[in-house]
Amino acid sequence: MKQTTFAGRWFGRLRFKSKVIAIFLPLLILSLLILGALSSHLFSRSLIDRTTRNVADESQLILSRTDYILRSAETAANIMVTNINRLYESYPGEQALPLERVRFANLMQSRLSTDLSIFREVDAAVFVGKEGVIYPSYTTGGDEAGLAASGMLERVQQAGSYGVSQWFGMDKRDYLTSDPAAPVLTLGKMVINIDTGETLGTLFLMIKEEQLSAFLQSSDPAAPKAYYFMDEQGRIAAAADKDSLLKPIEPAMAAAIRAGNSGSEHASFSYKDDGNLVTVSHYGRMDWELINVVSLKLLTADVRQNVRLTALVGALCLIFSLFGANILSRMVAGPLERLTRAMRQVVSGDLRPVAAVRTEDEIGTIAEAFNFMVGRVGELLSEVTEEQRRKREYELALISAQIKPHFLYNTLDTIYVLNELDRNEEARDTTKALADFYRMVLNQGRELIILEKEARITDDYLAIMQIRYPDVFRYELDIPAELSGTPIPKLSLQPLVENAIYHGLKKKGSKGFIRIGAYRLEGRVIVQVSDNGIGMDEERIAAIMSGSPQGDETRSIGTYSVRQRLSLYFGEEYGLTVRSAAGEGTVIELSLPGAANERREEQDV
Repeated sequence: MKQTTFAGRWFGRLRFKSKVIAIFLPLLILSLLILGALSSHLFSRSLIDRTTRNVADESQLILSRTDYILRSAETAANIMVTNINRLYESYPGEQALPLERVRFANLMQSRLSTDLSIFREVDAAVFVGKEGVIYPSYTTGGDEAGLAASGMLERVQQAGSYGVSQWFGMDKRDYLTSDPAAPVLTLGKMVINIDTGETLGTLFLMIKEEQLSAFLQSSDPAAPKAYYFMDEQGRIAAAADKDSLLKPIEPAMAAAIRAGNSGSEHASFSYKDDGNLVTVSHYGRMDWELINVVSLKLLTADVRQNVRLTALVGALCLIFSLFGANILSRMVAGPLERLTRAMRQVVSGDLRPVAAVRTEDEIGTIAEAFNFMVGRVGELLSEVTEEQRRKREYELALISAQIKPHFLYNTLDTIYVLNELDRNEEARDTTKALADFYRMVLNQGRELIILEKEARITDDYLAIMQIRYPDVFRYELDIPAELSGTPIPKLSLQPLVENAIYHGLKKKGSKGFIRIGAYRLEGRVIVQVSDNGIGMDEERIAAIMSGSPQGDETRSIGTYSVRQRLSLYFGEEYGLTVRSAAGEGTVIELSLPGAANERREEQDV
């Protein structure tokens, strides 16, 4: 009790500056020490957890893309089996004169090459007839003599049935490949006569390793992560580092992965090994493991920098706290002056100022209320602005949705008619183009895509329309590679080419031409859609630009929607222009920002 009284008297005799130092200096030192240790621990753990989640998400994207490539190969194999059956029906080769055998071999190579042009994920295909004759899709490659001794034919024949696909692991060999220097993943499938059940031969499809490793690059330059696939034999099957391909991983890592797989119920797991964070995701189709390795030292470099920075800031705070005590008295009137300045700025229309709250007295209460009021007003204004923007976006999306469904209905009718006329190949190509079109159009709900993808959408659409109207038009797409990464609202070109076909070329009376090109002009990217149709007069152009349809036509709706979406996403200085004259055709130019035109590599996760 006496000690408390003595401390109270001693503290009461101190000057105000000394009281501040006596109270806050020990608290400041203790707080900085606790803050440094706690922030270092929490930040390290948070960073590792976040990296683990990001790696797991990236791994799932890589596995999805890998599975898509393998499923595409299996689909290609099924289509090729059907086409080989048709080829045998129309031309029963592998018999008769040598000239006929040569002709049959040429037909088989042409058929395989045509199917591969549709499935670009597959590098090469080889059909081995029941007599042992080999028909490759490539003209130059390895020595196919090693196939007979490899046992691959026997493994496929032992797979069991017509519909079973036999996968062979990643391997580098001199046979069944167009490039003996490149490792390939191989799919084998029996080819059986659909009608008689007779075995016609064996089909092999090869996928290059680079198709899989293209998606194994790290997407975070600040913390590079090494991705690679490990096959069931413990070898590296695909990796960005080509020197490590087909080499076994370290025994300790292989043992840790086996232990993790046996003890984990999840699709992926992580563990720390020799200063690295290792994440493993299982790929069941091939019984592979997708492995990611990231250095913990590199990952936590910012944490160590943060500790050093905290120590430096602590030392500076100790120094400045001594000077702060001397000027504390002058800071009593400071909050009032700052609050007054903030109020004047708000009166002038600037809602950004915030009055600093440094005390808990009446002045601090007023400053808090003022800050809350200004912040709330700013939030209400932002909400109103956002609601208006969303309303405008919904209206434009509704207009865009009105012009999409009829294309699907008409295309399905076309596919039905082609099947009725036994034009099966054209029906197949039309169905593939329609699927590609809507795959790109949906695009996971994103409204902004790159120009290269927009060109693919338009190309699929024009390919379908050309099948429907073969005598109406032909077209040309010319997008320079350096402009392919330009951002553009999705479905900006399709309404324009649709208008060119229906309102410009169908009424022309002769076969017309549509050209789509792009070029750079004064820091912008200009995408040009031109046709040599019937054109239009100034009155029609004015109606299109204002979005006012004439009669029952929807031409102005689609064009106006494109113009409004360009202005919505990029600003009022961007949009489109229309130049046309009756009987001379029409030229429409879209103006896009050119600052982000660097080509982006896809990873269409």
